[in-house]
Amino acid sequence: MAATLEEYKRLFREATVADQVKLFQLHIAIYIVVNAIWIALNAMGTIKTIPGWAMYYPIVGWGLLVVVHYWFYVRGAENLCKLREREIESRLR
Repeated sequence: MAATLEEYKRLFREATVADQVKLFQLHIAIYIVVNAIWIALNAMGTIKTIPGWAMYYPIVGWGLLVVVHYWFYVRGAENLCKLREREIESRLR
């Protein structure tokens, strides 16, 4: 069965978006597990941060990076594919 180039591009974009969603879900899972351990260690007194509110810096900082990951690589995955396609097509001309 012969497929058109446009169909191939569409399927490639869909596969890329699906891969990015899986990577994002993994990122969220790791974020939750690591930060749950971080909070538990702080609550038990195993790790002391001075001042006490400083324990939230890594949680907030990493959380912002999770948002950036979603914004550019999940929400914008199809646009990134289109951008790469245009770059490749311009090289072929």
